[in-house]
Amino acid sequence: MNRVLACLFGSTLLVFLFLATAVQPVPAQQEQPTHIFHRLIPAGDTCATCHKAIYAQWKASPHAANGVECTVCHGETTAPDFAGKPGLSTCESCHSDQVAQLKTDSFMKGKTCVSCHQAHVFVEHKKADSAGQ
Repeated sequence: MNRVLACLFGSTLLVFLFLATAVQPVPAQQEQPTHIFHRLIPAGDTCATCHKAIYAQWKASPHAANGVECTVCHGETTAPDFAGKPGLSTCESCHSDQVAQLKTDSFMKGKTCVSCHQAHVFVEHKKADSAGQ
């Protein structure tokens, strides 16, 4: 019986340790973008050449469906202010109503778009029905 309990405890501990290291929080979005240097993209290459997984995620998103290319949020790779991590102000340029609500809602204090929406894996969602609240 003790051996079974020890195995059960050990297994539970391993699962907990795995989950503790595998589940990481979403990086915080800043008010302003983080500017980085990005190398010049060789002729014939695109963002997808190096960023295959991110590009595939973007391709399945509403932004792709609406023609919002990588450069809309990140800027041109050759620009000195290329945004590796676009800031909240970038989202605000197209989603002003949502960002205004985010900034004024006391429940959302300290949160940004990426608090709920991962950078490239985002889906449209509907607001909760007010009659159900």
